[in-house]
Amino acid sequence: MKAILSRDGRAALMDVPVPEIGDGELLLAVEVCGLCGTDVMKLDTRAPGAVLGHELCGRVVKAGLGAPFKPGNRVVVSHHVPCRDCHYCRKGQESMCRQFKATNIEPGGFADFVRVPALHARHAAFLVPEGLDPVAASQTEPLACVLRNVKRIAAAAGDTVGIVGLGAIGQMTGQLLKLLGANAVGLDLDVERVKAFSRWGRGTMTTAAFEKEGRVWSEGRGFDAIIFSAGTPAMLGQAVSWLRDGGALNVFASFHPDPFATLDLNQIYHRELSILSSYSPALADLQEAFALIAGKRFDPLTLAPKSFPYAAFDAAVQAVKSRQVLKSVLVP
Repeated sequence: MKAILSRDGRAALMDVPVPEIGDGELLLAVEVCGLCGTDVMKLDTRAPGAVLGHELCGRVVKAGLGAPFKPGNRVVVSHHVPCRDCHYCRKGQESMCRQFKATNIEPGGFADFVRVPALHARHAAFLVPEGLDPVAASQTEPLACVLRNVKRIAAAAGDTVGIVGLGAIGQMTGQLLKLLGANAVGLDLDVERVKAFSRWGRGTMTTAAFEKEGRVWSEGRGFDAIIFSAGTPAMLGQAVSWLRDGGALNVFASFHPDPFATLDLNQIYHRELSILSSYSPALADLQEAFALIAGKRFDPLTLAPKSFPYAAFDAAVQAVKSRQVLKSVLVP
């Protein structure tokens, strides 16, 4: 079968063996796999030969004994599964579970076929209704990340929430906040992304305008919360002053090459500010995200994802890097 293998910051379409499956496992024929920002970042850091991709939807072509799905079923599956029994899982911090990142689909979503381990098939796979676009279904995991971000800040109707970075995650966050009845204010330097965000809330292109809109919508208090899906460490220090007393800042981004920020600890102390982060969704977030998409309450296709064949993987990556598109998806 064909699979996209990373090679020194680029990718090559190679022939690799079709995975074998065991009891309880699935073999999926991949129909679509979204390109995540972390895939782009990992191209430069993963060992040569790694197959990336985790936002996938496909058809079951083979099911092991006792598997919960049958051949012909269309399934969306996430790539990590927690043990559900360790200290972290019992605390509701499933993405910190030691098993979580050790588990994965094989070899990765950018392949003709993937093996879905039994744990994934039982706990992190969902039957896609025939009327649901597989591209929309493939965005279950990104939406689950957004859901976890919003839960971390306890966003509610009437809240004013800032979003720094209006790429795919920022746009999805705006759509979800609108669904919840919250006021969303976005910040990005790209005029087209700011325009796209206007359907969900107020888009801005400068920090001054961003702070001003936050105060306008909150009757002068400042943002109830700010979610960083992009940005710079210096902006994290600024953002503390944009929050209302008792507000929260949630980081959903990695920072390279400089990950260090300077924060005013006196503000954090005297104003009871919360500094949070979110890494990856829990199983409950995946279930909720899939229900929102399958129930047509949330539409990932508003991102206008652009499809690329596997052979055009480099073009798909470049389209994201150059901000030509909000979302690239790969199809065999």
